[in-house]
Amino acid sequence: MINLLPVFIYLILSLIVTRWWSATCTKVSTSLHQDKARRFFIGGPFLNGPMLALTLVATYTSASSFIGGPGAAYKMGLGWVWLALIQVPVAILTLGVLGPRFLSHREKHSTLIEWLDERYQNPWLSWLAIISLVVGFVAMISVQFIGGARMFSGVSGISYELGLALFVITVLAYTLTGGFRAVVITDALQGSIMLLGLMVLLVVILGQGSLPELMGKVSQHSPTMLTAHGLDGYLGWPMMLSFWVLICFGTMGLPHTLVRLLAVKDTASLKRGMIWGTIICFLMTFIPHLCGVLGRALYPGLSVPDEIMPTLISGLMHPFWASLLLAAPIAAVMSSVDSMLLQSAVSLVRDGAVRRSPGLSPTKQVLLTRLAMLVITAIAAYWAVEPPEMIVWINLAAFGALQAVFLWPIIAGVFFKGLLGHSALLSMISGLFSYLGLQLYPQNIWGIHPIVPALSLSLVVMLLSHFSTVLISRKFSRGI
Repeated sequence: MINLLPVFIYLILSLIVTRWWSATCTKVSTSLHQDKARRFFIGGPFLNGPMLALTLVATYTSASSFIGGPGAAYKMGLGWVWLALIQVPVAILTLGVLGPRFLSHREKHSTLIEWLDERYQNPWLSWLAIISLVVGFVAMISVQFIGGARMFSGVSGISYELGLALFVITVLAYTLTGGFRAVVITDALQGSIMLLGLMVLLVVILGQGSLPELMGKVSQHSPTMLTAHGLDGYLGWPMMLSFWVLICFGTMGLPHTLVRLLAVKDTASLKRGMIWGTIICFLMTFIPHLCGVLGRALYPGLSVPDEIMPTLISGLMHPFWASLLLAAPIAAVMSSVDSMLLQSAVSLVRDGAVRRSPGLSPTKQVLLTRLAMLVITAIAAYWAVEPPEMIVWINLAAFGALQAVFLWPIIAGVFFKGLLGHSALLSMISGLFSYLGLQLYPQNIWGIHPIVPALSLSLVVMLLSHFSTVLISRKFSRGI
């Protein structure tokens, strides 16, 4: 067991450095300087290539990637590592496909909902988007709290409840003291710490034995753990291909990654972000999941798979160095939860309260946003008090729900100019409810993740609605 003091010293220093850095950049930049609320919510177009890559990947990788993902790899073997690597092209998809289209909107909008509102001009669509975003993010924030609490508890020996309280307080200290610009700069710093810490952990694990030797011990548990389809063939091709939709293609519908496109400097930054983002995403995906598999050789008897990362850190390293290494997974969780917490609170205020009261002053908007953060944090923390054994499934379920709502309206919004708001709304409704309905089945139909039929139905409904509207309008025109 280790002392948490070095971790908190790191977190405090990180908080001071990032807030100073953010304040310095804000003084230099004149963009959005007159609007305190918009400056807090989006910060202006300031993201260069490396920073864009770090904040994008750091936000996308989370407790699921550094705790739940390695836990699943510990349980299922190399097949889960192969599955996780499907997400490596997310930077190319998000920045390459949607990035150029959003550059022209970066001066006009502070949130993704504002862009949807202007594009479709349908109040029902906007309200459904707000509700879906906030509920989905609350579930995902709860997962991050569980992951952070397990890290604190697993490596220090404190109770889970105390670890949860410490992590919640730390998150609030980071998020309440800065807006979007501060969160992004924090993500960039935390992303660098994550990558360094993971490399150190992998070297330490390999120091316990050669790679063939460790893999041989994993194989003793079950030879199928070293196959592409995982333990007992659980990860068949239908599941693999549908996961490509869920954790790669579908990420173009995740609001907390897309909002960063509203803060990109220029096209050159997008291109550099694609290159750096792909490299960083590969390393941040491959290393922790491989550590989870190798952990089976070193600690084969864990009853809760999600405990493998804290067990590796506390069990293989001197307490002092383990406490410093703990900063890496804590940074991973922090960099996700601060982004989701800020964006969900901003959506409630900027897209909800301001819509009802347009005269709300910028100062009051920022104050209400901070109050909303407190409420959302309290709800997420309450849900995290009694955690499940494996958090990866909750995170993936929330991922899928957000994609079922946002993916096609976003893609159609930039590439299909003729699509009307009611067609996008029907796409959202059919995607959301079909996905939630399929989640109730204990077994996936034909081995396919529910995101595939949900997105397929959502697309079909959207197209049928659009072309039906076109045919009806033509008939009325001819009749007139």
